[in-house]
Amino acid sequence: MLFHSLSTFALLTLLSLPLSATASVAYCNNQDYESGALGESPYQSYNAAPFQPVQLNYALPTADCPSNSQVSGYFMISPLGSELHMTGGGYIMNPNGTMVYFSSGFGSIVILRGVFTYQGEDHLGIWVSDGSVPMPSGHGSGWNILLDRSYNTVATITTSGLSVGADLHELHVTSNNTAIITAFPTDEADLSAYGGSTTGYVLNPVAQEIDIATGEAIFTWKALDHVSPSECYAPFGTTSTGYGIATDPWDYFHMNSIQKNDDGTYLISSRHCHTLYLVNSAGEILWRMGGKNSNFTLNEGANFTWQHHVRFRGSGQLSLFDNGATEWEQDIPYSQGLLLDYDESAMTVSLLSARAPYDRTNTVSQGSVELLSDGTSIVGWGAMPYFSGHDTAGNIIWSAQFAVASSGISSYRVFLNDWTGRPSVPPSHKVTSPFSGNITVYAWWNGATEVVSWELLGSRLLTPLKATSLSNASKTDFETTLVYSGSGYAYYQVAALNANGQVLKYSNFTALDGTTFGPADNQTVTAAPLS
Repeated sequence: MLFHSLSTFALLTLLSLPLSATASVAYCNNQDYESGALGESPYQSYNAAPFQPVQLNYALPTADCPSNSQVSGYFMISPLGSELHMTGGGYIMNPNGTMVYFSSGFGSIVILRGVFTYQGEDHLGIWVSDGSVPMPSGHGSGWNILLDRSYNTVATITTSGLSVGADLHELHVTSNNTAIITAFPTDEADLSAYGGSTTGYVLNPVAQEIDIATGEAIFTWKALDHVSPSECYAPFGTTSTGYGIATDPWDYFHMNSIQKNDDGTYLISSRHCHTLYLVNSAGEILWRMGGKNSNFTLNEGANFTWQHHVRFRGSGQLSLFDNGATEWEQDIPYSQGLLLDYDESAMTVSLLSARAPYDRTNTVSQGSVELLSDGTSIVGWGAMPYFSGHDTAGNIIWSAQFAVASSGISSYRVFLNDWTGRPSVPPSHKVTSPFSGNITVYAWWNGATEVVSWELLGSRLLTPLKATSLSNASKTDFETTLVYSGSGYAYYQVAALNANGQVLKYSNFTALDGTTFGPADNQTVTAAPLS
């Protein structure tokens, strides 16, 4: 046995290492996961696919865990943190915890933004850092990319006329095919009234609306032109908020969400001012909600501080993530996802429902609230590596984690979206022959959502390649194992099949030595094109 050949020291070392789940579905209330016994960031691994996605654990499981069949769609999460085993991308994941897509190959820091409608079609949005702003620093500089359902780049979106690129905090695509984005340029300002220099420096957040087709700015709103630092709560001269110098500007405002409304106004959230600003197309502030100069009276339970992800939700309602805390301050016992009712005649705000975390803790940064079409909601807990599902009254139904609470791993926002992906690149596979007379093939197709089963094919000759069906296997995870117990074939290939048994795409042929060749000439895709 293996243990007999190990020294006591080697055995203890082996047992202390973080453990991975081998291509596993989500855990259900796994105490070893929650305690950190499986490591700060438990992860999945595969036989051949070069990915190590986060392992989910339903700390508060559903009755049918890990299936979680009451959830329809895909989770969109973007874990960030030094303890991760796989970085540089965001995930699309099934509700049962298996991976569908990892957005690799775009850059070292990538955030998956969810699904947007652009030119009448679904697109996947991602943000990519340009590397000019070190992480973590509370903001970023880079660009946004819209991918079509075959994961081809359709548009690249960044700032216009500014000294920095698009920030990580916001991407909102409008029905007019424009994009709403944030940016965090540094500008000089007189900070003597706040303990700084007369020639001090601030982060001066910008809200921009960009014509996606042309890249031109339609609307530009700079915080310092409209809001004095005296309105805000961020202390001057700290490691968290900046010292007001060129290399460490004061983050007095911290813009973290923008939404353009059907009437042409913009809803802008300032975390450090505890305020929501409704701004017209001329840049004028129409009203303030929250903060020192609120035009509204916030009734019991409707107050918020250090908030994130604010969205109008129809007539007289808005949702937001109320952090209620920062690294240096705690205002409420635990963070919440709020649904608020606001009355622009009476100028009052009232609480409709609140969503609490499973562990009743504060998250000092980040966070999101997504209201679904049936009135239920998904809450991402930001700096705490959790997300949860809630009923129409806000009561928690389930809670999942993608890392240990103490790991420092976070996800800026978490979404649940419908999505159909059929990559333009062919499926991947690896051919092995672990035993004489047996062929094992591992198949995967990063981003494909329609695959129900795989077919293994073989060809005896290189010229001409003539495929013969050898075996089939159902797809239950990101990677699928197919086995052929026979001989006589020199080249192997896989075909991805949909629910009707139609071919979505063929892989290339691969020999045992790893040499690859294109599909056979007589092979055609039988599935209908994406519509």
